[in-house]
This record gives sequence, structure tokens and C-alpha cells, in this order.
Amino acid sequence: MKIEPTRSDLVEKISNILSGKEQRIDVAEWAVNIFDDDSFKINDLVVVNYIQLLGAVDLPSTDREYLYTDDDLKGWITEIKNH
Repeated sequence: MKIEPTRSDLVEKISNILSGKEQRIDVAEWAVNIFDDDSFKINDLVVVNYIQLLGAVDLPSTDREYLYTDDDLKGWITEIKNH
């Protein structure tokens, strides 16, 4: 049985992107693999929502490097902690 990712796991992954400890592409791959893995039964809807967002964290934008900016990521941390 696989361990369901927690809000703390998400905050850690986002923080790692912001600090440069992890690359966006690696976190996106982690999130997509979790989301696509049917053996995970995630009950926390906040976790489900942010797993989906993290799956797109490496997408480019037409007017900046990434679709989601560092400010977006900082906002996600605040939202995850406040839900």
C-alpha cells in the first residue's frame, strides 16, 4: 500500500522548487505519477487539487518562463496551509 501524499509533502515540494533544491520538471513528474497511479486513494481534496496544479508546474508560458510564477507558488503554500 502506498502512502498518500499530505499537505506537508506538497508544501515541501513547492518550497524545494522555490529554493532550487528540486527542478520544476522533477516535481511535475512526481505529481503526474501520483495522479495517474490508481493505487493512490487521495481523500483530501486540497491535496488532489494541488497535485493537479503541481503536475503543470513546469509548463512554459508565452509571456514568461513558466505558466505559474514563484509568486503563484508562494500563494499555493499559503492556501494549502490555510485550508
